Amino acid sequence: MRATSLPWTTSRMCSSMSEANSAARPGLKGLDLKLGYDSSDRILETFYVPALSRAVRYDRSVGYFRSSSLSVAARGLSRFVNGGGRVRLLCGAEVSPGDREALLGETAIGPAFAKKLADALVTESEVDRRRLEVLAWLAREGRLEVRIAIPIDRDGMPRIGSDMDPYFHEKIGVLWDSIGDGVAFQGSVNESAQAWTRNFESFSVYPSWTEAATYFSHWKLKFEERWAGRMVGFKVYPLPDAAAERLLSMAPDVLPGERDPEEPEPMGDDAVVARYLQVAPALVGAEALPVATTGITLFPHQQQVVERLAGLYPRSWLLADEVGLGKTISAGMSLRRLLLSKRVRRALILAPANVCRQWQDELFEKFGLWVPRLDGGKIYGVHPKDVRVIPSGQSPWESADVLIASSHLARRPTEQKRLLANGPYDLVIVDEAHHARRTHIDENEYRPGRLLELLDRITQQGAAKALWLLTATPMQVAPIELRDLLVHVGLQGPLADPRAFEKYFREVGKGDGPKDPKTAWSWLDQTLRDTPRLPRTAAEDAFLRQTRERLGPVVAARIEKFGTGDLSGEEIVRELAPEGRAALRGWLSLLSPVGQFVTRHSRETLKMYRDRGLLTENLADRDTKPIVIPFRDEEQELYDELDDLIDRLMAAHGSRRGAGFVLTVYRRRLTSSWAAIQSTLTKRLNREKLALDDDQAVEDLEEAWNDAGLETGDGHRVNDVQALPLTPAEIDDIRGYIDRMQHVPDSKFDRLRSDLNAARGRGHSTIVFTQYTDTLTYLRNKLVGAYRSQLATFTGEGGQVFREAEGWVDISKRDLVDAVRSGRVTVLLANDAASEGLNLQACSYLINYDMPWNPMRVEQRIGRVDRLGQARNVVHIRSYFIPNTVEQDVYAALAGRIDDFRQLLGKLQPILGATEHAFQTIFRAPKSERATVQQEAINALVNQIDQLRQEGVDFGAEDPMPLPIHAPSPVTLEDLREVLVERFAAVLDKEGRPVTFDPSRASRDGESWTALATYGHPALAEALARRAGPNVPDDSALVITGDGAWPTVAVRADRTPPVPVQGLRDVDSLGAAAARGQAEEEANNIRIHAARKQRNYEDALATTRRQQVLSGIHMKFVELVHEALASGCAAARYDGGVKVDPITVWHKLNGETTIWGYADATRKKLGIPLAQLIPARLSTQVEPISPDEWDERRRALGLQLRELMVSLRAAMFKG
Repeated sequence: MRATSLPWTTSRMCSSMSEANSAARPGLKGLDLKLGYDSSDRILETFYVPALSRAVRYDRSVGYFRSSSLSVAARGLSRFVNGGGRVRLLCGAEVSPGDREALLGETAIGPAFAKKLADALVTESEVDRRRLEVLAWLAREGRLEVRIAIPIDRDGMPRIGSDMDPYFHEKIGVLWDSIGDGVAFQGSVNESAQAWTRNFESFSVYPSWTEAATYFSHWKLKFEERWAGRMVGFKVYPLPDAAAERLLSMAPDVLPGERDPEEPEPMGDDAVVARYLQVAPALVGAEALPVATTGITLFPHQQQVVERLAGLYPRSWLLADEVGLGKTISAGMSLRRLLLSKRVRRALILAPANVCRQWQDELFEKFGLWVPRLDGGKIYGVHPKDVRVIPSGQSPWESADVLIASSHLARRPTEQKRLLANGPYDLVIVDEAHHARRTHIDENEYRPGRLLELLDRITQQGAAKALWLLTATPMQVAPIELRDLLVHVGLQGPLADPRAFEKYFREVGKGDGPKDPKTAWSWLDQTLRDTPRLPRTAAEDAFLRQTRERLGPVVAARIEKFGTGDLSGEEIVRELAPEGRAALRGWLSLLSPVGQFVTRHSRETLKMYRDRGLLTENLADRDTKPIVIPFRDEEQELYDELDDLIDRLMAAHGSRRGAGFVLTVYRRRLTSSWAAIQSTLTKRLNREKLALDDDQAVEDLEEAWNDAGLETGDGHRVNDVQALPLTPAEIDDIRGYIDRMQHVPDSKFDRLRSDLNAARGRGHSTIVFTQYTDTLTYLRNKLVGAYRSQLATFTGEGGQVFREAEGWVDISKRDLVDAVRSGRVTVLLANDAASEGLNLQACSYLINYDMPWNPMRVEQRIGRVDRLGQARNVVHIRSYFIPNTVEQDVYAALAGRIDDFRQLLGKLQPILGATEHAFQTIFRAPKSERATVQQEAINALVNQIDQLRQEGVDFGAEDPMPLPIHAPSPVTLEDLREVLVERFAAVLDKEGRPVTFDPSRASRDGESWTALATYGHPALAEALARRAGPNVPDDSALVITGDGAWPTVAVRADRTPPVPVQGLRDVDSLGAAAARGQAEEEANNIRIHAARKQRNYEDALATTRRQQVLSGIHMKFVELVHEALASGCAAARYDGGVKVDPITVWHKLNGETTIWGYADATRKKLGIPLAQLIPARLSTQVEPISPDEWDERRRALGLQLRELMVSLRAAMFKG
C-alpha cells in the first residue's frame, strides 16, 4: 500500500501569510523561563501556552499515536494556530504479533496496521477531541507532518509490545520563533491518558540564547536524527493514508479557538487589574470607553457632536441641533468623556430653572455622573437625602467642582460676581442659550440682557477654558443674536462685526447664474485673510478629500488657497468652472462662522443617514391641521366682554409699571380656557399673587420687566395687586364675569373630548398640551370619569396617574413613560414643563389646547413625540384656535408661507421672536387701531419670511465631520461587573442606595432610586482604590505611565517588543515581565507624543482665544466710551446748554483723577485710532440729561471700565 505524508502547503501566498503573521509575534526571549518545570508549576499555563504563543515552528516526540498521547502533545497548541508556523510530530506505536508479520520487509505501514492507528484516534474525551481538531486543522492547512517510529531489534525485526525504551520515555520538544531563537525541553513524561494533568512529570528547558545553548543544539540535533530515521533501535515510517484521512476528517470548518480546552480563564493579579481599571478612562485610545460603560447607543449625528465637543476640547461650540435630536445626550456623553479622562475637573452647567432637575436626572441615569444641583440656597445631591444648606456668607458656586445651577440665578448681578470669582472653569455649559440676547436689536447700540452680560464677562475674564452653548434656535429675532453667541465660542476678527457677519452669508449664498447678483469675491478673500484660522478639523480634511476625488487635485488646491493670500480670490474664481465655484461656496460655508463654531443637525441630516443605511430608527411624517372651534353665542358674548375688560384695564392702568405685563398674562389665559381666566380673576379678587406657569414668563419678568418694580418670590409670582389696582366698579364687573363663567358652555372642551375618542378608536395614545396648570387641572377633572386609570398628567411638579383605589397618585417620569409605552396610559395632559425631558415616541397624536405666542414652543411640544424611534409612521398634530382671534390670524398667515414649524429652525429662525413680538405689538395697540396694526404686523412677518429665504443664515443640512472610528473600549460595563462582583466580591450598594449593572434600571426617582455601577459612582472608585494600592507592583508586566489623567498609557512588558494593552483581557493574560525597561520606554514615548500633539493644538487655540478676548475687550471698550461721550454731550445740552463736540468730553474725562484718567492709555493698548473711537454722531445721540444723572452714569460706566481694564491686563499677561 502506498503511504503518503500530510499535504504541506508550499504556495507563495501561504508562505507570505505565515511570514507576515509570525513577524508580528513577540519572540521567545521575552519569556521569563525557568531552568525546569514539574507538575507543581502548572506547566500548561506557565510553559506551553506562553511558549507556543510565540513560536512559529514546533518539533515534538510523542509516546504513542493515539488520542490520549496526541492530546498531551497538542496541549497549548491552540495558541500556535495563528502564527502560521509548522509542526512535526514523531510518534511511537505498539506492535502486536500480527502487526509484526505485516511490517516485515515493508517500507510503508500496511492496511491492517494503518486501520489500527486510525482507530486509535477515536475518543470519548471532549478535551482530547478538541485538541485533535487543532492537529487536524493544521494538517489540512499543510502545516503538520507526522511520522511513526516502530521499535526494532538488532536484526531489524519489529519488537512486540509496548516496551519503547530507550527512546519514547525520553521526551524531546524544540520550538523556534520568527527571529531564529529557540527553546528545547527534554525530560521523562508519562503520556498515558492521565499524564500531564494528574500524574507527576518533569523536564528541563534549554534556551538557545543563554549558557544552555550547547544543550539546545544537542537536543535539536537529536530530534533531527530521529526524524530522519538515523537512530539505533527504531525504523521511521510515513503516516499511512488511513490514519491521515481519519485525522483530516476531524478538522473543523473554522479556525479553532485560541484557548486550550483545559486552560483556565486568565485572571490577572487583583491589584494589577484594579489599577488598570482605575486608569482605563484616561488611557490614550480609550475614546470608546465612556459609551461602552453606559447603556447609551449614540446615533451617527451624536457621534459627530461628541467628536467635536470632547474630541476637539478645549474648543468652544454652539450646539444647535434641532428639537428632538438629543442635544442633552450629545453634551452629556461629551461631558462624561472629559470628566472620566480628567481633562475636565471643574465644570458649571447653567440651565433654565425648570430644566435643572432634568439635567441632574439625565446625567445620573444615562451617564452615571453624580452632579449636585444648586437650588434655593441648598445643594441637592443625586440621592433624595443628599441635601445640605449653604452656610450664610459662603458662595454657592464654591459648593462643588461640577455643579448644575439655574441660569436665572447666575445672571443676577450679585451672583455674576460670585460665580466669576470662583473661576476659572474647565468647562461652562449653557442650555437654552438663546436666552442670552440683547434687550433691543440695534447694531449701533449694544444692550445685553443679563445672561448675555454674564457671557460677556466670562469671555472677557477668560473664566472658562471652553464654553458650550446649547440651543436649537440661536436666532430668535435677528441674525445678530447668532453673532452675539458665536463671539463667546471663538468668533473674532472682521466677521465679528455685525454687518460683515451678515454680508458674509449673503455673498456666499448667492448663485452664479447670469441673473444672480455679482458675488463680492475680493471682499470674501480679504475677509478670510484677516480672520484668524482655527486648527483644521477632520471636517475640513474630508471636504477637501471629497473635492479632490470629484473635481481633481488642481481644483481642490485652488479652492484651499482661497483667503490664504497665496493667490488673489478673483484669480482663483476665474480659473474655476461652475462646478468648481459651487465647491468653493461649500468651502466658504465651512469656513464661515457657522461652519467653524456651530454643530448643527436636522431631520434632513437624519434622512441622509437613513438613506445610507447608517440609521434604522423610524422617522415619522407629520399630519398637521389647525382646528378652528366656533363658539356658541353665549360663549362668544362672554369672550368679547372679557376681551373688552382687558382693553379697558389697559387703557386705565397701562401707564403703571408692570400693568402691561400682567394684562398680557390675563389675555393669554383667556385664550387658553374659561377655567384659566376664571382662576386668574378669582385670585386677583382674593388679592393673591399671580403665578407664572412657564419659563418664558419668568424670562420676560426678569429681563423685559426688570425695571418695572414688580415683586417676585418663590414659585415665580408677580404682585398683580400692586401692578394693577382695581376700582370698585372694575371689581364688580369681574365678579359678574366670574359668576357667568361658572355656567357658560365649553365648545373647546367638547371638541377635545371628540378628538380624544376618535384617536383612541384608531389606536393612538394622545398627549394634550396647555400653557397653564389651571387649564390642565380643569381638563383632568372633566376627563377622569371617562378615562379613569388611562389618564395621567405631567407638569413642572412631576407626574400623576389616576388609580381606582387611591385616586390621583404621584408617578415617576420613568414609570410614566413606561405606562404610555405599554398602553396603560392613553391620554396624557401636560403643560409646557413637559416639553423638556419627556420622550414619548409611543404617543402619536398631539393636541395643542392653546397656542403659545412663540412658534418655538409649539415645536418643542411636537418634539416630545416626533422623535427618532416614533412608533408610528405618521404623527398627528391638532392645534386649537378660537375664531377671529389674533392667534388664529397670525398663525394662519405663517401657515400660508410655512409647511410646518421645523422650517423655522433653519434660516427662518428670526421669525420665532418676530412672531412673539408681533403679538405684543398688536395687543399694545388701542382697540380702535388694532385691526390696522395687526395687518401691518402680519404683512411684516410675511415679508420677513420671504427675505430670510433669500438672505438668511443657512446652517446647511449635512455635517461634513466624518463619523469617528475609535478602537474598541478597553473596558466595558460587563467587565466592571465581572471584576467587581465575581472576582472582588465588592459591595457597592448601601442601605437605601442600591446599585445596578443594568442601565435601564438606573433612576433618580425617590422610591426606585438606583445608581448605575459604572465609572462616576463613588463606591466603584473606592472599591478599585482598595484593591489597587498606590502603584502597580514592580514585578508586574503591566507598565503604566501617567498620573491617571489623560494621556495615560498602559503597555505590557511580557512581549518583545512591548505592545500597548488593548483591554482587560490583555491584563488578565499577562505573563512574566521580561521586558519591563523597554515597556517603560515605549509607554513614555506614546505618552509624550500624545501630550505634545495635544499641547500644540491647545497652544494654537490659546492664541486664537487670546485674540478673541482682546477683540471682545476692544468692542466693549468702544461701547463704553461711546455711551460715556454721548451722555456727556447730553448733559452739556441740559436746560438749554450749548452743544459740545464729543472730543471735548473725551479730553475732559481723561483729565479726571478717576478711573477715566486711564481711558486714553487703555485706548492705546488696544490700538484703537482716536477718530474711530469718537464719531461726531455722539453729540446728539442721547436726549439731554441732568448733571446729577450724568455723574451717576459716569460713575457706573467707570466701574465697568475698571473691570474691563482688569480683564485687559489678564489677557496681556497670559499672552
